[in-house]
Amino acid sequence: MNRPILIGIGASHSGAGKTTLASNIFQHFALRPFPADIHRLLRWGAIKYTRTESPAEVISDRSILMEEGKDTCMMLTSGAEDVIWVRAGHSGLRDALLRAVTRLSHLDALIIEGNSAIEFLNPDIVIFIFGKGKKDWKPDMLKIADRADIVLYDAEVQLSADVKPRMLFPRHLSENTLMGFFEALTRMVHERRAEARDAEEGV
Repeated sequence: MNRPILIGIGASHSGAGKTTLASNIFQHFALRPFPADIHRLLRWGAIKYTRTESPAEVISDRSILMEEGKDTCMMLTSGAEDVIWVRAGHSGLRDALLRAVTRLSHLDALIIEGNSAIEFLNPDIVIFIFGKGKKDWKPDMLKIADRADIVLYDAEVQLSADVKPRMLFPRHLSENTLMGFFEALTRMVHERRAEARDAEEGV
């Protein structure tokens, strides 16, 4: 495959649990061979986006990424093989994200964290997290939620009629629902990889 499968994780507001979910995904897949590649583990990575007013930066220095308390450190210690931290404003974001994807193109799957990053990169799979604090919801976040394949949400959240994901799960995944989530995600990754292989072969 010429590029990794892209999985975007967006959310209605900051602190909804994007990095925790990404880390759970890395922990799960780092230990399990993928069904279509039974003899090997998929190689996972991540792009973490932070909005800033400073010039765009694409940070891959491990001494920075592994600083205690950083989201990038959590991702790397959870099983991500490589992580890049993109810091950019809206104007420089597209170029910075494309550079980050190119640097990680040797991997099988990438998690892209952040609503704006999802908007620019158009991932193969989108996961969206709805928190119950509606007053904290980000402007324009529904246009990302509307295209989600998987939605995690609090029971108190009234979802828009336009939000029609293939799968719905509670935001705080229990032991029982966690396995259902991973089964759904595994199936979607398998489908996207198969589609990408067919496209390469001209099927």
